[in-house]
Amino acid sequence: MSIVSPDPAVLSRLYLTAVLPCLTDLVNQSADARAILGGFRGSIVLAIIGGPAVTIHLSCGQIASENRWGKTPSVILLFFGNRHLNAFFSGKRWAVPFLAWGGWRMGLLACFSKLAGLLEATLNGAPPALATSVGRRMHVRLSLIAAGLGLHPLAEGDLQAQKTLRTLPPGLASFSIEGEDAATVWFDHGSTGSAAGWSVPPRRPDVRITFADIHVAYAAMRDEIDTLAAVGSGQIKVEGLVPLADGLNFVMERLRIYLQPQSP
Repeated sequence: MSIVSPDPAVLSRLYLTAVLPCLTDLVNQSADARAILGGFRGSIVLAIIGGPAVTIHLSCGQIASENRWGKTPSVILLFFGNRHLNAFFSGKRWAVPFLAWGGWRMGLLACFSKLAGLLEATLNGAPPALATSVGRRMHVRLSLIAAGLGLHPLAEGDLQAQKTLRTLPPGLASFSIEGEDAATVWFDHGSTGSAAGWSVPPRRPDVRITFADIHVAYAAMRDEIDTLAAVGSGQIKVEGLVPLADGLNFVMERLRIYLQPQSP
């Protein structure tokens, strides 16, 4: 199989619609993240000029993301293109966004920067983040959320993913970890489009992929376990439309190419 190079437009949408939404679970699950957030309130828009936008809402010790330009934002951060945004998220120091509004909200900006740094370290599996059981659990939860949500931008714009998806039967797939509440992601592969979410699936899934516990999920996501053997032993349960689950696993491998950690 020939490998199609990553598309900068797809990567930017992965950052906006699959990575940034993980801030919600990070704050819900991490005491360190809640300490950073404190009592800050406001909303931050991150947008590509002439392209997609996401609004991050901070209020009452919680964070929510909205895949559009929200009303009356406190801060507006603009990027001049996909490559500019991608460089910023990959840690390039020169790739600062244009602060179009809210420059006086320095405390809010500093809060967001610290939360984004903690999110990056956790998702990338930085040694300090994996040094504790709490950190490993957060790494697994956030990785699952990002992977599930990331299926949609891949389906919408990545040629390699689209080629694989065209061979799969339509259906709704859900991914979850036993014992981990509010960590179910789903992907709806339809004949005319796709959708993804991190919530209760909109209907009964056609296939369910369930990890027996956080340790099995951790090993599977870091390629430290034979997934076929894990399925055979019941550590990973695949119930329903197996061909759809197998195909989505290949698409998720594509996600790793896009979101592999990059040096500043």
